Amino acid sequence: MTGAPTTTERPALLLVDDRAENLLALEGVLGALGHDMVRASSGEEALRHLLSREFAVIILDVQMPGIDGFETAAQIKERERTSDIPIIFLTAMSREPEHRMRGFASGAVDYIFKPVEPELLRAKVNVFVELYTKNRLLALQREELAHKTVELQRSNADLEQFSYIASHDLQEPLRVIAGYVELLRSHLDGTLDDDSRHWIDRIETAAGRMSSLLTDLLAYARAGAAEPIVEAVDLDLALRVALDNLAIAIEQSGATVRSDRLGTVMATPSELAQIFQNVVGNAVKFRGDTAPVVSVSAAKKGDRVVVSVADNGRGVPEDQLERVFGMFERLEGDPFPGTGLGLAMARKLTTRLGGSMWMTKNGGPGVTVHFTVPAVTAQSRRSRPPSKTRAQR
Repeated sequence: MTGAPTTTERPALLLVDDRAENLLALEGVLGALGHDMVRASSGEEALRHLLSREFAVIILDVQMPGIDGFETAAQIKERERTSDIPIIFLTAMSREPEHRMRGFASGAVDYIFKPVEPELLRAKVNVFVELYTKNRLLALQREELAHKTVELQRSNADLEQFSYIASHDLQEPLRVIAGYVELLRSHLDGTLDDDSRHWIDRIETAAGRMSSLLTDLLAYARAGAAEPIVEAVDLDLALRVALDNLAIAIEQSGATVRSDRLGTVMATPSELAQIFQNVVGNAVKFRGDTAPVVSVSAAKKGDRVVVSVADNGRGVPEDQLERVFGMFERLEGDPFPGTGLGLAMARKLTTRLGGSMWMTKNGGPGVTVHFTVPAVTAQSRRSRPPSKTRAQR
């Protein structure tokens, strides 16, 4: 079909017969349905009409001079833009099975013998018109959905760009503020009373929090700025990179991180390490009364690997298990510093890799964060580009 479908166009019927009286009779039978009807007195004329108009159903006589109904139907089905139009054959020819089989082989959806029963023909045509109308509506909805998807992607790209610019450009005036506060403290040292020191401390704390927020916002905006380039990645190696980056936090908290042999997945190495860093870092930070214990495991399920990071921390209420993945979301009364972007970024990176991320409560203390990553398959091995050497990286 050509052009974008609309719901306001009336369905049209194409009536094809070389005898004018037969066309008139068809119009009389089908007129009660209220559809537009277009006449064609030959197969050639029918094919010309199909070049310029869309039809819901074609009622086609078999015996015609020139190209007959069978050949006309075959040509209609050969054309991509008309191949889906239902064709109902009308014939006064023999009722032998081979004639009907030839009609169906030509692409007909029905084969009716003359003289036609008006009620039967109207019922059959009406069914196909309703199907055509619903298909047009579905096509229109798909087009609208595709348009909205493009708009959403553009909006997300604009938002990411704005976040990048805002977080980057705001760092400079924040550094100026922090610098002047430090100069003010040095200049007035020895003359400040307790209230003044408290106020300056609060300014420095607020500036530090704002700097952390802008840094995390910049990292979130950068995550997903380009298409991920995936390759076979060792999960154990990605975890070790993350643990190296978290070494100070792990040492200060007295945390223990345990892991099984995790295996290999299809991912972007840096993004997989960032996911581990954010999730494990969260588990170490939001600890309970005892030293953090974090367990990392992986299990293959179909074409996915499910990675689970369990902790013994302070836990998350049942009704907050999804909320914690939102941007800037922090639990009420949370005593630990942070911006609320760690899990949001981890989920965003996981989604980019074609996976998903969620959280569940443990039977005992703490929670478990699960995320999926595409497994390495025979096909992904064949399609994977050759790895770069260390000198090329």
